Amino acid sequence: MTKTLRMRSSSTAPQQRLVAKKKRMRSLIRKDANKDMPGEQKFVVRQTLRAAIRKGLIGSKDERITARLSHALIEQAKRQTGIKGDTELLEFALANVALEDNFPATMNKLAGTIDPDIKLGF
Repeated sequence: MTKTLRMRSSSTAPQQRLVAKKKRMRSLIRKDANKDMPGEQKFVVRQTLRAAIRKGLIGSKDERITARLSHALIEQAKRQTGIKGDTELLEFALANVALEDNFPATMNKLAGTIDPDIKLGF
């Protein structure tokens, strides 16, 4: 009896793993969305996690972080976001910081750069 070994194509194997990873992340996003949470909060959590996935910030879990935090802080953050798990809450919080667009700093840099004589229509 001869066994036939199937070789995976080197170009499709990583792509298949990426597709599987995205499916797992979509599943996690759906699980994290609390049905009792208002639509706006649910939308923010989902969009933040999706943006982090697109940027490659969320995927394999190859780091570990430990911290001592106030119970009240954790519970309030969970209520505010609708996320139930500690890991998911921390992942959302870090994604939120990592995706920050620095809008206030950019506005401060641009302060006074528009000619005051321009009519903006206000």
